[in-house]
Amino acid sequence: MNYRHPELQDRLAAEYVLGGLRAGARLRFIKLMRDDAGLRRAVAEWEDRLLPLALALPPETPPAHVWRAIAARIAPAATAARTPAPPRGLTWWRALSAGLATAVVVLAFLMLKPPVEPVEVRTVAVLSNDKTPGAMVVNTLPDNRLSVQPMQDLVALADGRALELWSISPGQAPRSLGVVLPGQTTVLAPSLLPQQGDTVAITLEPEGGAPNGIPTGPVVLSGKVI
Repeated sequence: MNYRHPELQDRLAAEYVLGGLRAGARLRFIKLMRDDAGLRRAVAEWEDRLLPLALALPPETPPAHVWRAIAARIAPAATAARTPAPPRGLTWWRALSAGLATAVVVLAFLMLKPPVEPVEVRTVAVLSNDKTPGAMVVNTLPDNRLSVQPMQDLVALADGRALELWSISPGQAPRSLGVVLPGQTTVLAPSLLPQQGDTVAITLEPEGGAPNGIPTGPVVLSGKVI
């Protein structure tokens, strides 16, 4: 298998980030990442894509039976028989061995963990509708431009029309932020970024965008500024 093929690397990175690689497959992938900058980059990109979706999800409180099951697994058995204490010297050597084993595990984790360069972006909004939650993520870049990233192919949603991004402040007319591409990341440079309290939305417009800067089509995606 050619692990340097870009499509295969992207697919494996997605499975790794989503937790789909199990046991031996996951360990093999971690070893491959250690020596392959392309794999590390693919993993970092998938983490950047999925983090806004995770942050946009409302917190859920696990049911009580889940906590009881966790406690039952990690708590020592109440009826466990007590064993005689080992000789003092043996106890010292066991403690030393345990400490060394822990240090080895931590060191191995630090060596295998791929270095990820910090990405100076801030998520502004996650756009959704009833059928496509988390369909698009809007980020601000360090130079105050907007990076608009579809989380899935939105060609069918566009249906041959332009996807135009708007910022809507309470009590004010919508401000066009620009036209975005349905199948890839678009970088926009609006004069004014979306502000706290605004709604960010996508409408379907004629080719090239809404005439006169006024939305004419239906709202197909929307989300509040985070």
